[in-house]
Amino acid sequence: MAQKKNRKFPHNLLTRLLVSHIFLVVIPLFLTGHILSQAAKRSIEETIKHRNLEIANRASKQVEQRLESIRDILRIIVENPDFFEMSKIGKNLLLGDVYLKYPVFRSLVVTSADGEILSSTGLYSDSEIFPKSKFNPIKQQGSYASEVYLSEENLLIMDLGEIITDRFDQIVGALCAEVDLRELWTLVDSFNENKVLGEQGEAFIFKGDGQYLAHTDRTKVLAAASLQDEVIIKDVRAGNSSSLLHKTPEGVEMIMAYAPISSMHWGIVLQQPTSEAFAPAKRMQYQVLMLMLVGLAAATLVAFLYTRNFLRPIDRLVTGITKISSGDLFYRIEPLGKDEISQLAVHINKMSAKLRTIQNQLKRTERLETLGKLASVLSHEIRNPLNSMVINMQILRRGYNKNKADTEKMDHYHNVVVSEIKRVDELVSNFLMIAKPPKLEQSECNLTNLIDEIIKSQQPILLRQGIRTSRTFAEEDIVVFVDSNKLKQVFLNIMINAAQAMPGGGKLTIECGRTRLSDHDRPNVAKIVFRDTGKGIPVKIVKHIFDFYYSTKASGTGLGLPVAQQIIEEHGGLIRVESEAGKGTAISVYIPLMQ
Repeated sequence: MAQKKNRKFPHNLLTRLLVSHIFLVVIPLFLTGHILSQAAKRSIEETIKHRNLEIANRASKQVEQRLESIRDILRIIVENPDFFEMSKIGKNLLLGDVYLKYPVFRSLVVTSADGEILSSTGLYSDSEIFPKSKFNPIKQQGSYASEVYLSEENLLIMDLGEIITDRFDQIVGALCAEVDLRELWTLVDSFNENKVLGEQGEAFIFKGDGQYLAHTDRTKVLAAASLQDEVIIKDVRAGNSSSLLHKTPEGVEMIMAYAPISSMHWGIVLQQPTSEAFAPAKRMQYQVLMLMLVGLAAATLVAFLYTRNFLRPIDRLVTGITKISSGDLFYRIEPLGKDEISQLAVHINKMSAKLRTIQNQLKRTERLETLGKLASVLSHEIRNPLNSMVINMQILRRGYNKNKADTEKMDHYHNVVVSEIKRVDELVSNFLMIAKPPKLEQSECNLTNLIDEIIKSQQPILLRQGIRTSRTFAEEDIVVFVDSNKLKQVFLNIMINAAQAMPGGGKLTIECGRTRLSDHDRPNVAKIVFRDTGKGIPVKIVKHIFDFYYSTKASGTGLGLPVAQQIIEEHGGLIRVESEAGKGTAISVYIPLMQ
């Protein structure tokens, strides 16, 4: 029984807050929000359906008015009493003027009453007989409009014609026109371009039999596809317009608005997925949800007053853990009190101190291991010149013991010995530079000026090698606190490596700007990128290029990039390499900005 008294219900505060929120805020808000969102949804659905129907009706009238205006142009021409009496040149000038002024006309032809071509815009020759299949319907009907068809260029074409009568109403000829209906394409495309139907909506115009004349998906027109909904086709034939919900054969629910183009027995349809059309209703539901959250936040304020003192030390603890986890092992969390959280902070501080000690030990171990490897390499490298010196000195001794010494040969062997001594000296110097690098002599330096100075010094050499150099600086005043001579050595080494990677010439681009690393909210480093168009570096080699004494060049020492990396890291920066064989290499250098 005693154990039961000491047990506490877990998360007691959270449980009480949750229960109070449910009864006081969440349930009333949920019911109110549900009612409001359903009412808003119905209202928005009706509004969208009505809007799309209005758009369909306006588009229908626009098509009818456009077709009528085209026919009016032909009627105005033939109703001119002097038109047929004009000379051939006069007719050609008038037709040419209309053809140029109204690009909708693909061709214009004037024929006699027998179908002989008297004048045209160029597709037919004079005295040629106009095709009877086009001329006879005009002569029979007086005013004629053909079915729409696709030309060889996949253009929508319709033939129009008007008879020409004299003052006694006798037929003396006909004016025939081929009309380019690309404006139908423009119309349906405009709905998508202007986002009238959102991202997934479609618009199309169809003939009385359902075949598409224009569609936002042009492949359907070229494939002579048809609308499969017989109900809509019949309703359009009857001259009715409407807006309704229906499902496509693929099971997608659409809101469809359609209107007839009565003069041509066509129809125009606008359809849009309900998931997109009714997105405003979802936004309304989101707004209701936000209203619920505001009420919830108001109720949470009461809980906050009780939990504020509890959360404050936790916030400090999280801040300290974040700084320590980011690598700042010198950071210490300030005392937070005498409770369990404070004890946790004390243990974290102790852990940070131990980690710093271990980190220093690892660095010393790593450096000793590196020096051991370098010493092994150095001993191997020194052995060869020492052997060479011993052999050449033995040859020199034998030469001195001869009665007549060959001075020229003796000088040669002497030069070999001197050369090998210099080689050993260089090896030892490089080893010392790696084992105990000199201290940095840092000062303020304008990074862009330093890069420009290096470019100017190397440009004549690079140009002789067929290498063009370009610079892209985001800004011209980037100041860093560095050892400019050491940094110059790094940049120069990278440029030389880039030039060696482009033996046949190429382009070296140097970029410089500010950026940020890790979770900083503002730029904290300068980024310099050297990008070449050379042969690139294979993947298996990239991971070794910063290894000491690793080189793929016959005359390389394998120290250039490792020393460059060492210098950059001493400045608190880092260096990265991105390369792809055959496509070039990009070396990025990051240097901390002045605070």
